Order: sequence, then C-alpha cells, then structure tokens
Amino acid sequence: MAEQKDLSQYQRVVIDQDLCISCGACVAVCPWQALELDENAKARLIWEKCYDDFSCVAACPVKCIYKTSEAPDDAKKKPNWYRLGKQLSPDEQKILNDWKAKFGIPVDPLPPS
Repeated sequence: MAEQKDLSQYQRVVIDQDLCISCGACVAVCPWQALELDENAKARLIWEKCYDDFSCVAACPVKCIYKTSEAPDDAKKKPNWYRLGKQLSPDEQKILNDWKAKFGIPVDPLPPS
C-alpha cells in the first residue's frame, strides 16, 4: 500500500491554463504523477498527489506553473486548473479547505474523474 503523506505540509502549484501550450513537459517531469493533460490538452494538477517537487515549475517553457505562494491572483481564480484524484477523507478535506484559505484559492477543485 502507498505511504500516507501528511498533506498539510505541502503548498503545491497553480497552473494558468490560459497560458499553457499543451507541451506536456510538466507531466513528464513530475515524480508524483500529480499533473495530467485535461480534455483540452492543458496541464491540470491532481491536488492530493502534489508533494512540492516543483520540477514542473522549472520545466514549463511558458512559465504558466507557479508555486502556490507565488501564483498571481488571477491564475488562482480561474476554474478547472486542479482536481481531486480521489474522494477525500474528512481530515483531507479540512487540509484542502485550510490550503485554499491560506493561499487565497477561491475556486473548488473538480471532483475525482
């Protein structure tokens, strides 16, 4: 079984999908498989899989991926840039809500697909 990680310690990334050129570089370098290309071939974060490696930030040729603490507010407000990969436990849901409050994320994640 996969090791449980304390999700509260990670800041994660924000993706500005309007700037994304669908190259897949971020998906290729993420050691946690925390990024995917969505139905429009735009990068999307799988929230609970992101453990602050940040190699995706450096790999992005158009600089559309940011550490959450450094992301522009307009990118944080756009819909659909992150989703959940699974149904969250009540404790994990609280961590998600705390993360959203701490970093000023006004949009909810897409549900697990």
